[in-house]
Amino acid sequence: MTPEQLRTVLAEAVAQTTRCAQQPEGAVLRRADARTPGHWHSTIALRAAAQSGGDPREVADRIAEAVRTHPDIAAVTVTGPGFLGIEVRAAALIAAVTALIAEPEPGSGPEPSSGPGRSAAPEPGGVPELNGAESVPAVRTSNEGASTVWGVDAQLVRRAVDANPAYLLMRTHAHTRRLHRRAVAAGLPAAAPDAAAEQLDAVDRSLLVHIIDTPATADRAVTAGDLRPLVLALDELSRAYLAWTGDHEIVPTIDHDITGLHAARLRLVDGVTTVLARGLRLLGAPAPERM
Repeated sequence: MTPEQLRTVLAEAVAQTTRCAQQPEGAVLRRADARTPGHWHSTIALRAAAQSGGDPREVADRIAEAVRTHPDIAAVTVTGPGFLGIEVRAAALIAAVTALIAEPEPGSGPEPSSGPGRSAAPEPGGVPELNGAESVPAVRTSNEGASTVWGVDAQLVRRAVDANPAYLLMRTHAHTRRLHRRAVAAGLPAAAPDAAAEQLDAVDRSLLVHIIDTPATADRAVTAGDLRPLVLALDELSRAYLAWTGDHEIVPTIDHDITGLHAARLRLVDGVTTVLARGLRLLGAPAPERM
């Protein structure tokens, strides 16, 4: 389930339970953090109560009850004056990431290459500075829909240093590709059985939500002509992925059998690969196979 699909579920619940004839204006749906329950956090009940004149907590309870009937929703928690914390079933999260991986990218061209494989070193291009000292670069969108950031510092992108905001993203992408190659060599299946999704732990599911949520940030950034939020979102995803791989077994050791859980976790790896590759392309940087 994607954020857009969840917004549809919420809008239908509002229509069923309140006098609001349409989606309440100004309602927020964002990825939950450690302070909020569930996977997504919504203010739609507060907005619906303001428009319909009802008690916010009572409106939130009615909306929550309606949302809980959806087969992809695992739980809905009402907190504070009427905030909704929404937890999505793991199978629906896996399905959303699978669809994201399979989705063609309009206007995407071939990756920068050097010989038969993709380059392991950055090519010239521009990326937004993160220290706020530089102005935000302009974004040009071609007729095919591909976006390119024009140079802030072309030499910076050539250097594999931490000062380069794209370096961590490229290094993480190379890590995902290396892990995928190891998984294939170990014999992990390309698809996991549906039951394996329920074996995913809370950190697995949190990373799934992170993968699903990041493309929306990319869309907003390109529309606004400011790619700084995209860089920050990709940086956060990279760090979450690297922390996850340090604590979770994706490729089983020689003493362990391959299970559906391993295959399900490989889908997370491939989801991170897809999001980073598309984000790096927007930033005018390569998505290397090796570094």
